[in-house]
Amino acid sequence: MAALTDLSDLINRLTGGNSGTPETAFWQKVPRVAGAAATAPNGGRWQSAWTYDGFPAGGAVPTSAAIPTRTTTGALNFTAPGGSREKFMISAFVAPQISGTYLIYDRLFHIGGLSGTSTADQTVQGSPASPALTRNTGGAGNFVFFEVYTQIGATATTLTMTYTNQSGTGGQTSTINIGGTGFRDVTRFQRIPLAAGDTGAQAVEKVKLTATTGTAGNFGITIAQPLAYFVIGAGGECSVRDYTTGLPGIPVINPNACLAIAFMPSTTTAPEIWAGATFVEK
Repeated sequence: MAALTDLSDLINRLTGGNSGTPETAFWQKVPRVAGAAATAPNGGRWQSAWTYDGFPAGGAVPTSAAIPTRTTTGALNFTAPGGSREKFMISAFVAPQISGTYLIYDRLFHIGGLSGTSTADQTVQGSPASPALTRNTGGAGNFVFFEVYTQIGATATTLTMTYTNQSGTGGQTSTINIGGTGFRDVTRFQRIPLAAGDTGAQAVEKVKLTATTGTAGNFGITIAQPLAYFVIGAGGECSVRDYTTGLPGIPVINPNACLAIAFMPSTTTAPEIWAGATFVEK
């Protein structure tokens, strides 16, 4: 396996040479979940489009700890590379109805079924981690989010996360608000900050709430590897990332990557989202 060497190599493979197998895959996510109108998002706060209807179909709420992959319902439909070749994402675009910031990411791990009323330890992956990550296992650059699947309570409290950092150091802890205004609604996708000096997470052992939010609801933990950000100034605009001409270089896409979309809208209107990514193999 080798990196794309230069523009001539890229053009050759994009036109089908040397088994380049060029491919463009698309999302069309609509603001509905299982046929019902999606919950209005929080303007200026991250939201998940994982359960949104459209193409691909809305992802199911995870009921246990799992490693989602390319074949998991809700993931972008792309073809795994053939032979011993690697898959490279050379460009991507997002064209939503609502202005804001949009993110294409690899959904490395997820779990649902956590309670907004429990003040006991709630196991995520446990220690040792099970299941352990199978992609970006070193952890550098991985984000951790809590994701709300069924509305939790109106009382704000603190979530403490215990995790293993990018160096393999376990027992690291960090905290974030959960529950209450802006931190309780369905599709809320809140990044949990890491401890000072940490640059990623290999695993999340457990989470614990300081106090009840007042309603159990259903929330989960997601570990994600960010791949592309897009800033949209007005609804209907299209933002394009061309990795062949700009930093940080052309990302390699794991053949089992669970590619998904999150967004931070400028308003409280749930958007329809058109997006796509172009790949080539080598």
